[in-house]
Amino acid sequence: MDEPDKRPDIDRRIALDARDWIVRLTSGNVSDMDLQRFKAWRDRSPDHSQAFERERMFWQQLQVLDGESDGMPPFRPPLRHRGHGLISRRSFLIGGGVAAAAAAAAVVAVPRLQLMWNADFTTAVGEQAEIPLPDGSVATLNTDTAIAVDFTPQLRLVTLLKGEVEFKVRPDPSSLFRVAALGGNSDALGTTFSAKAIEGVATITVREGHVRVTGPATPTDLNEMAAGKVELVTSEQTSYVAGEGPLPASAVDTDVVMAWRYGRVIFEGKPFSAAIAELGRYVPERIVLRPGVGPNVPVSAIFSTRDAFDAVQALAKTQGLVARRIPGVVILVT
Repeated sequence: MDEPDKRPDIDRRIALDARDWIVRLTSGNVSDMDLQRFKAWRDRSPDHSQAFERERMFWQQLQVLDGESDGMPPFRPPLRHRGHGLISRRSFLIGGGVAAAAAAAAVVAVPRLQLMWNADFTTAVGEQAEIPLPDGSVATLNTDTAIAVDFTPQLRLVTLLKGEVEFKVRPDPSSLFRVAALGGNSDALGTTFSAKAIEGVATITVREGHVRVTGPATPTDLNEMAAGKVELVTSEQTSYVAGEGPLPASAVDTDVVMAWRYGRVIFEGKPFSAAIAELGRYVPERIVLRPGVGPNVPVSAIFSTRDAFDAVQALAKTQGLVARRIPGVVILVT
């Protein structure tokens, strides 16, 4: 068989491999080694990357046909928790048991998958990790966090994809250290600061040193003059939403903001709903407040991040409420 005759077989094998990766990555049980193997397969050739994108788009289109999504679907549990009608309909649409199983697996979040394979380092819910960076700096990842690292001689770039990180930056005047998050940049030389990107809001806090926060800004542009710029020094903080410039600097207690580094979360007059949401970052379940619960009642307390559900229960009790847990699914505060 000459080379032109072999090509269809090669393309089909790559497509089948791509479909297999879709199923494996959406199985809900993916190890770090699995992710590394996937990245190696995807990066082996443009054909692999293109085949995977075609398969990913196909499963997204199936969700649109099912009337569930107009694009990237939100996170949901695996389909086995949601009944069987959807499987039979997709089985009819695409034919064959293997394809139906793949469609069922594809119900989980594509955005979450994209984050996982774009990230170089991640932590699970309730996990923290200290990551040595290539230049000798250190990144400490809080719960449910993902970062990507791209260092060049002129720019040490860390992209915060999700979550919260403390950076201890090694001074290097010849190479800028930058954290990109939600369309803004935080530049530092020899400092300790934290970056947080949660629900469309980025928060930058300086424990020690000097950080320049700009936005909107391009992560890799060293010459760009962003419209918004804020200079932060020790014990100052700013925040911004995606696509907008940073707010003016404000003074903060860094021991409170970065208490998670020592396994604690501290609330000082924080609105009840915001405190519950913060604790929710340390439990795998979604927390739902009963309608009518006073969201703005201020609370002050110190809790251990290792006992986050106990903290939710204790916080609910202070408001005369009860937290009921359906493991792996939801916590109802009523």
